[in-house]
Amino acid sequence: MESECKANSFGSYLKGFRIQRQMAIETVAAQTKITVNCLMAMEENAHDRLPPRAYVKSFIRAYADSVGADTEVAINLYLADLELQAATRQQLLKRQAKLVALRRGLMVAGLITSILLFVRYADIFPESKPTPGSASPDRATSSNFSSLPNQTTRRYQADNETPAKQKLRVVALERTLLKIIVDNQHVRSYDLKPEDRLELEGTKTFNLMIGNAKGLQIFFNDAPVKIFGSSDQVVNLKLP
Repeated sequence: MESECKANSFGSYLKGFRIQRQMAIETVAAQTKITVNCLMAMEENAHDRLPPRAYVKSFIRAYADSVGADTEVAINLYLADLELQAATRQQLLKRQAKLVALRRGLMVAGLITSILLFVRYADIFPESKPTPGSASPDRATSSNFSSLPNQTTRRYQADNETPAKQKLRVVALERTLLKIIVDNQHVRSYDLKPEDRLELEGTKTFNLMIGNAKGLQIFFNDAPVKIFGSSDQVVNLKLP
């Protein structure tokens, strides 16, 4: 149905069925024995206001039965939302780690610059003559830091290597809802009709939630992918 095809989250999916049946949220609360605040948090996808996952799944089943929605579709949308949130948190942690590494690099660079300036100043204004056989401060400093440029260059080249691209091609055989998460970035939603085609590229993984197991033909790097399931069955698929 139209509300199912246009749902972007489990909350909007359930709310669409409730509104279509002209049911007040208080009516759903009375039928399911779930508080209005909890139902509103579900409709708004406010995970921080919801109980642990095991309780939320039972609440979703009760809500779906009350408004006539598909329980499995609602739960799969909820799990996809959790996976997206986990990927977002992981990406944030990576950004924070890069910022910490950048700050440390700047501190090290500042320390090296200070040492080089100090050595240069000591060379221009020597306090005493160097003893025979001893290395000059400037020469000693040069030998200690001579390997730094090469190491920096190698690290820069390694960080800028382009990862191999993965290709995903989708051909619709029947009408179906499809959600795809590419490289753990963000959810893309599609309402596919027969003969519709999609071509996507990534560098790590493709996470798919297929609303009709028999509705799609999938090729990963030009190799066909077997989809197990019956017609109108919702399946989750991760490539590679």
